[in-house]
Amino acid sequence: MFTTFIIVVLFLAVLIIGHEFGHFFAAKLFGMRVDEFGLGFPPKVLSKRVGETTYSVNAIPFGGFVKIYGEDGSTTAMNDPRSFRGAALWKRAIVIASGVLMNIFLAWIAFSIVFMTGVPGAVFVESVQPGTPAEAIGLQLGDELLDFETTTAFTTYVAEHAGEEISLLVRRGGEELTLSVTPRLDPPEGEGRVGVAVIEGGFPAHGFFGALMEGAKAVGRVSVFIASAFFSLFASAFGGEWSAFEAVSGPVGIFNAVGSASKMGIVYLMQLLGLISVNLAIINILPFPALDGGRLVFLLGEPLFGKARTMRFEAVTNAFGFALLILLMVVITVRDVLNIF
Repeated sequence: MFTTFIIVVLFLAVLIIGHEFGHFFAAKLFGMRVDEFGLGFPPKVLSKRVGETTYSVNAIPFGGFVKIYGEDGSTTAMNDPRSFRGAALWKRAIVIASGVLMNIFLAWIAFSIVFMTGVPGAVFVESVQPGTPAEAIGLQLGDELLDFETTTAFTTYVAEHAGEEISLLVRRGGEELTLSVTPRLDPPEGEGRVGVAVIEGGFPAHGFFGALMEGAKAVGRVSVFIASAFFSLFASAFGGEWSAFEAVSGPVGIFNAVGSASKMGIVYLMQLLGLISVNLAIINILPFPALDGGRLVFLLGEPLFGKARTMRFEAVTNAFGFALLILLMVVITVRDVLNIF
């Protein structure tokens, strides 16, 4: 349990620090003064000042932040060339967008590591027919059949032992199960002797440049899939269907997922890192107050409404949006904890 906790902490730290480092690096690149780089949200637990920047670890573990001089809307900093508000609009847009870009970069690196490492051949349950031996023993969609590397090996083994009880070693999440089943001698057409459809997974290791190319493709595919899933989620919500939000997880859900992936090996952990990193990128680019996407929207409003007026309105809406996000995270976390029991 302690090892899993350490892995989860490091996992989340990579995601949070990576995102915030994007903002930090871009701000430093444009000569802005960065006052604080924080992991978590205040109150402070630990802090150390290095140069002009304070690096802190904070008590609320729901994210992180980079505090750039003049970012809080102070009118005295509007004309200071080292402040956020004193920089050109395009520079500020890059600073804001750099967190999302860093998440995409982290996902690319994670997926590329997966392709460089390769995934051993594996057989997974694609579907379970109702009223079959497979359903009776509790086989589920996504279960990995550990004793087989190809679907042919599985179907051949099942056919050779028709009418006999056999044991199947199954991996489900981070848990390994042994299930006993008796393949049917004369199954109904289209169902198979056990009653499952199986698919093959895994791929050989790629070379360095090939892995980078495949990693980039994976980021593209996952981004489209997650963006579509978010669109469907919000469309369902506007239609009054709130049940889809039951699949949304917070820190507790991530803890369980990372714990399971870590038991399966570094490849699965890197896959999960890539998936969550893309999730964070998509979430942060949404045009919601306090998120990077919302801040970009306010930047676009400056030429129309003026810098000072936009800054005042942004400060109020960002505070409201941040409070809503924290409340939502608390609600999701409480629900995840209750689901454990």
